Parts: sequence; C-alpha cells; structure tokens
Amino acid sequence: YEGRHFVKEDEIMTRITVCRDSLTQSNCYLIGEKGRAVVIDPNHFELVENALREQALTPELVMLSHEHCDHIQGLEELRNHWKVKVLCSRRCSQGIGDITQNMSRMMEVYLLYRTQQSVVYNPFICRPAELVYDAPYDLTWRGHRFLCTPLPGHSGGSSCILMDDTCLFTGDYLIPGEQVVTRLPGGSEQEYEETAKPWLSALKAGLTIYPGHNDSYALTGEVKERYGL
Repeated sequence: YEGRHFVKEDEIMTRITVCRDSLTQSNCYLIGEKGRAVVIDPNHFELVENALREQALTPELVMLSHEHCDHIQGLEELRNHWKVKVLCSRRCSQGIGDITQNMSRMMEVYLLYRTQQSVVYNPFICRPAELVYDAPYDLTWRGHRFLCTPLPGHSGGSSCILMDDTCLFTGDYLIPGEQVVTRLPGGSEQEYEETAKPWLSALKAGLTIYPGHNDSYALTGEVKERYGL
C-alpha cells in the first residue's frame, strides 16, 4: 500500500498481516485463516478494509490491546461493515467510551509533540465490547489458541495477547527503542510495577513480539534486559 498507509506481511503458521497507519505509526494485525480473520487493534478503517478485501478475509472477532485512540480509530466503522464481536479487558471496554481515557481528546496536541506537524484529529468514542474479561481469558479460534492477559500500567485497560504460545501481541509494551510509558491517561507506574512488569519479566525467550508500533522481533534475554525485565 502506497501513500498514507502501507502493509507488511510475515509468513508464520498462518498469515499475519501488519497494517501500519503512517499518521500515528500504530499497527493493526490481521490473523487470517481459511478466509476468516481476527483483527487486533483496528487503527484505520480504510487500511484494514483494503487488506481484508485484498486477501478475501471476513473478520470474525476483534481483539483490543488497550483503549488508546490510535489503536481503535477504525473500530466502529469495522463494526458497522461486518458483524464482529469485540473482546478486551473490562477496563479497556470502559475506556474506549471516554474521550479522555481513549486519548482522542488530546491526540492533536500529542501528535504535534511527537511529529512536529499540525493535524486535525477529532475526538470520538466507541461502544462497549461484547466480550470482556477481568482475569486471563483463554479462547480457541479456528485451531489457534489465544490467551489474553490484563496488564494495567501503560493504560488501565492494557492487555497482552498470546497466540499459540509463540506470538505475543503486546500493544504499547515492549515497543522497539522505547521504554514503557505510564504517564498517559489511565496509566499507572504502580500498576505497571506490581502487575505488568512481573508478567513481562516471566516471558520466555524465543517468542515473536508483535508490538503496537514498529516492527516485529524475536524476544531474547538481551532484549528483556534492555527493558529492565
């Protein structure tokens, strides 16, 4: 995809398509299996729609890593075009319906700070998720096992999503070149230290990390040390 967006594809057990929005640099992941798809963090509807249609995929489930607007901007349009259920932590479900907690209220200022460019970013809210969890949530989709674990810290509703014990979708944790940010809406340094950090520290080397920004990579002991884990 040229212009405002591009798509990168990795081949593993099943196809994972990475859709990156060039405005916010956030990643959406499409996990395709036999004409169906799981969508993780629908960041921009047109980008996601084009990738789904190009691969003849019908989305069946949406999973959210957390409630911040750069990861959910395309959610409501996706829901309006396909009958999909949304799965996320309970706190994430609450946060996507609040312009402060989802950061859309402050996104213009945030993007100006990050990119030094003035952009128009309208605040928005999303409907609550149909499926929510307060504790680790285990499900099987078309032969793939997903374990969703609530890990507050970066935001109140942050989670990591482990697929088949090999691929970890981390949202805004373990982003290459960036330390964990806890000062944004819903963030908590205390919750990160007490909940998220011990869980991340226990991760085994060898996982493929699919972060909410930047490229995927293999988790190593060296990488964990870099993040103080």
